[in-house]
Amino acid sequence: MNRHAAGTARPTTAAPFVWVAGIASVIIVALAVVARVPTYRVAPAFLLPILWGMLLLRGRLHVGALGYAMFALAVVLHGLGALGFYQRSFFGVSFDVYVHFYFAFAAALLVERFLRHVLPLRGWWLRAATVLCIMGFGAIHEIVEFASYLVLGERGMLKTGSYRFDTSRDLTMNLLGCALGLVVIAVVGRARRGREGRGAEREDRGVIEVPAR
Repeated sequence: MNRHAAGTARPTTAAPFVWVAGIASVIIVALAVVARVPTYRVAPAFLLPILWGMLLLRGRLHVGALGYAMFALAVVLHGLGALGFYQRSFFGVSFDVYVHFYFAFAAALLVERFLRHVLPLRGWWLRAATVLCIMGFGAIHEIVEFASYLVLGERGMLKTGSYRFDTSRDLTMNLLGCALGLVVIAVVGRARRGREGRGAEREDRGVIEVPAR
């Protein structure tokens, strides 16, 4: 049985993860130092443990270097809120939309990979479980936003001047980002299986078509 398929964590080199975490950490701390939004001055206290915690648990969580880099980029994008980006739009679309969409996209790659290793799920069952996890994380985030407003008022994560349907829009972007992530996983997986199939076919042909001496 394939150890990877059975859920046993493969040893991973720490260097790429450390580089990614280090660069992302420097950016996050720098953003906190120059933050125009006061709440982001303490952002490193929350964001850095997430980054480095995932690095330390990369084996148990079955995190690949590319997936980790994409997740770190999502965290850095969120950190740009320190410069007031959440109150801005780019190309006519709110920055908040970009962050929720990309965060869900990157998280879907990590969650699908993790579930594939720890649960006996494949195909649509695995995809459905991934969507449920991502939407659950998104819902928890929205609850935390609301709770921060109840406790801290305007100093919390949720502002009274926010878009009227902000929560609905955020969750919709989470769903779309997750869907795109699953599409990418399916396309890459099919392409990989196609290459492996062609390689096996060439090997068989080489065995069968040995010229007689």
